[in-house]
Amino acid sequence: MKIVLAMCSMVARSGAEWFVSDLALALTRRGHSVVVYAPIMGDMVDGLRAQCIACVTDLASVAVPPDVIIGHTRDETVACLAHFPGVPAISVCHDRTASHGQPPLFARVRQHVAVDLNCAERLSLQHGIPPEAVRIISNGVDLGRFHPRAPLPARPQRAVIFSNYATDSQDTREVREACAALGIALDVIGSGVGRQAASPEDVLGRYDLVFAKARCAMEAMAVGCAVILLNEGMGYAGLVTAANVAEWHPWNFGRRLMQAPIERDRIVADIQRYDAGDAQVVSGYVRRHVSLAAMADAFDALARQVVADEAQRVPVAPAVEMREFARHVTDNQQLFGTVPLAVQTGMLLGELEQVRAALVSSPPASTSAPLPTAVPALASARIGPDPRVAALERQLGAMRASWSWRLTAPMRWLGARIGF
Repeated sequence: MKIVLAMCSMVARSGAEWFVSDLALALTRRGHSVVVYAPIMGDMVDGLRAQCIACVTDLASVAVPPDVIIGHTRDETVACLAHFPGVPAISVCHDRTASHGQPPLFARVRQHVAVDLNCAERLSLQHGIPPEAVRIISNGVDLGRFHPRAPLPARPQRAVIFSNYATDSQDTREVREACAALGIALDVIGSGVGRQAASPEDVLGRYDLVFAKARCAMEAMAVGCAVILLNEGMGYAGLVTAANVAEWHPWNFGRRLMQAPIERDRIVADIQRYDAGDAQVVSGYVRRHVSLAAMADAFDALARQVVADEAQRVPVAPAVEMREFARHVTDNQQLFGTVPLAVQTGMLLGELEQVRAALVSSPPASTSAPLPTAVPALASARIGPDPRVAALERQLGAMRASWSWRLTAPMRWLGARIGF
């Protein structure tokens, strides 16, 4: 089959972005022709391109219509529906609260998928999609990348907060104080502290105890680390054990489980429950039930079924689709669409100005430091335009272009459909 995977960005190495990357690779290995579409792309797609997977920021680059669209964010799914008339879609909800997780309500979306029960509730309780119309396909760990580590020590010696959400906040200080009280060294890895891991499979095995949520937590469990579920600004769930792993799995080890505050004493109590043998049982469960192969098999079968069923369906009437597109455009003109985009654009503009100012005024520094600390060293080179400025400008351009596309795509689709 020819499949387009749609995502809002492939830059930050978030859980949803890794989900799309893993799915693209897995479907390609099964013999499908896969295109990844995202208006904003970074170097995380280099590995996909190396495997001959087309990664595009403009749908006009795709001259051959797909058999099916698998959309992972709302507006990009709608852009694909507009660009490829008559092609059915599968919509995947990755987040209970983020705007991109709102489902596109179009007749050509033949199946809604949620990555966990929390997202399934969003679709059914907030957007009118009957529970029986929602399939749950959870995250899967690539067991070919995340190999089991050496046996855990009797007591944890090294710990890490493994999250792009982590910063030097009070939540992080609570974890740090808990680890210090028990003589455990703590690292923090994630984009929020300028230490993002491009290859987490090479990092996780160095730690005995991992503080994480969702996909990061599953990868750590697959490796064999003990895991405590928490996330900065969301809350605390606790130590994953053989007694609760099956119960927590349908919730994706994620946000819904984190109902307690992140506090030093609570963390200390859970660390003291650390049991190397129990962590090994948890790891075995994850490796049996939370694999990328199972996730890819589910999407492969679902996509084949949607394509087969489409041949028997009556095409959606153009008037119906125009009403659906009109509703979508109206939604995007409300607070739902404009404010998140404005905030995201403002953050990029702020970062761009920060980099430019640092290039002009800062003295030389080590180039091994993260942005913006590394910017002075780049400034000292004074050899051509700074690549970070160029990258930020590309992101802003793509975002603005994407917003323009979102507002005008239905009109372009109508023009192509009726010939004006």
